[in-house]
Amino acid sequence: MVTWTFEELDEVGSTQAIAKGLASMGAAEGTTVVAKSQSSGAGRLGRAWISPAGGLYMSFVLRPGNIPRPELITLVSAVAVVEGVKRATGLRPSIRWPNDVMVNGKKLAGVIADAQSFKQEVTQIIVGVGVNCNASVSELAALHGEGTSIEEELGKKVEVSELRHAILDSFSGLYDRWKAAEDLRPVWQGQVATLGREVSIKLKTEENPFACTAREIDADGNLVVSREGEAATIRPEDLEWLREQA
Repeated sequence: MVTWTFEELDEVGSTQAIAKGLASMGAAEGTTVVAKSQSSGAGRLGRAWISPAGGLYMSFVLRPGNIPRPELITLVSAVAVVEGVKRATGLRPSIRWPNDVMVNGKKLAGVIADAQSFKQEVTQIIVGVGVNCNASVSELAALHGEGTSIEEELGKKVEVSELRHAILDSFSGLYDRWKAAEDLRPVWQGQVATLGREVSIKLKTEENPFACTAREIDADGNLVVSREGEAATIRPEDLEWLREQA
C-alpha cells in the first residue's frame, strides 16, 4: 500500500509542476501536492483545467520501478476517481476513455499522468487529479457547457478532504494489483461508459473526425473500435478528442 504524505497549499500555478519538482529532488512515493485552487491547471494535451476554489486538485509521486505498460496508470487512476466519488458522495460516475470522469453526460473530473524513465525503467510517474467539487456551472463556463460539479449534481457541498482520502484509498489498492501484474481489464471495462457506444473520434494524424463504434479496451489500454466494418486500434497518445453520441 502507498504511504501518503501531503503538501497542502493555497493557490498555486499547477500541482503537477510542483510535484514534478519535488520528485526530481528525490521525493518519496506517495508525496502528494494538494492545492485549494490553481491558476495554470492543465489537462490532457496541455489543455487548461479550470480550477476555482472549492475543487480537489492534487498531484502525487509514484515510483513503480520496472513495471510493464506504465501507460495504464491513467486508467488505474480514473477508476480510483470513479470509485472514490461513489464512496464519498453516492454519485455514480463513469469514464469517458481515456481520462475523463463523467456524470450525466458532463465532465466531473480528469486525470493526467507524466512518466519519466532511465535505462528502460520508470523512475517516476506524476499523476494529476482534478475534481469539480463545490463550484457552480458559471465558474466552469470555460468547459463549454459540458462541465458539472458534485455540488451541482447533489445540491449540496462535499467535504473535499473526505473525497481526497476516498480516492487515494481506492487508488492504493488498485495500484498494488497493477504492480502485481493482475489483469485489470475486467475492472475498467465495467467503468468505461464509452464501450458499446457510437463515438466520434479526431486523431492527431487525420484532418477530419470519423464515426465508429467503441468495442473494447485491449491489454495496453488502447480503444478497439469498428470503423467502416473493420477493427481499428486507437492509442491514447494519437487521440485529439473523443465524443460519445447520444
